[in-house]
Amino acid sequence: MHTWIAESLGQRPDIGLRKAVVNMVLEAPNPFDPTARRKPKPGFLLGTILLAAVVGCFCYFNLLR
Repeated sequence: MHTWIAESLGQRPDIGLRKAVVNMVLEAPNPFDPTARRKPKPGFLLGTILLAAVVGCFCYFNLLR
């Protein structure tokens, strides 16, 4: 039964955590050009840059000084 469920879910790429995370990070797909590259959301980019700055400051002031 476990194998059957795993195979059934493996054949359906439209469900799962991976798709939810990708939709949260990237902009909505273009319905007229499904092969077009999806850009990251501006809020995600800003959060990533701020997180990198905080980690960089933490490492500089606590580990390198």
